[in-house]
Amino acid sequence: MIVDVLAGVLILIAIFYIVTPLWIYRVQKLPARVSFEAVDDNEFLSDQSDKFRALDNKLKEIGFEYIGSSTLLDSHSSACFSLYFNAQANVTGMLISMRSAADNFTYMEFSQLYSDGTMLDVSNSPAVPVYPKMDIKISARFPEVLDAEKLYRVFLKLKSSLKNNSSSIGHKREFGFRKIEVFIAKESDELVNLGYCQRAIDLEGKRSLTLKGACVFTWKNTFPGKGIYDKLDQAYSQKLLLNV
Repeated sequence: MIVDVLAGVLILIAIFYIVTPLWIYRVQKLPARVSFEAVDDNEFLSDQSDKFRALDNKLKEIGFEYIGSSTLLDSHSSACFSLYFNAQANVTGMLISMRSAADNFTYMEFSQLYSDGTMLDVSNSPAVPVYPKMDIKISARFPEVLDAEKLYRVFLKLKSSLKNNSSSIGHKREFGFRKIEVFIAKESDELVNLGYCQRAIDLEGKRSLTLKGACVFTWKNTFPGKGIYDKLDQAYSQKLLLNV
């Protein structure tokens, strides 16, 4: 009896891990070419949570100038974000509010773009990143660091230790969201090169996943892969910090 139950459970799990990637393969698309439109600053901020508004004030207190806000809508989620720049340190900051049927959360991100097209990125996002590691981007995640100033210090520490021979690129208000749009396109092209996305871009500026991409995305978003990858990703980030 127990053996039959276990066999039934294993069959259901096998079906799940076969059917779900096929479904994601058919319906899921990722942004490849985006054009962000600025929204009204006051209206945008009034729609955000108390946590978002508090972090907005904190970023300004530690030297970040507000650039603008916009949104990125997907079939399953939406991202509302504000962009900031610290001219003294030449560092870009972002506040992102993610909303979906599964979860809602707000997180911070600090990044440095270099003239060779690479980027250093540090965030406290609680979500497991679904994109693979890429040569064009070093990404570290510290979800336990909730204080903006502390996370910023972590970023500066990593930036100082992970030397880049290329010059850093600043972000001016007149740039708007253009540099973000360009890097999203670069990431998307890299996903094609790594075999995660198909090359074709639809009329909405999105790319479909390959079967490989659909399988990996399923693994990273479901049990037990989600928990395993979360621990591996945080361990990688801590290793970067410990090697400073």
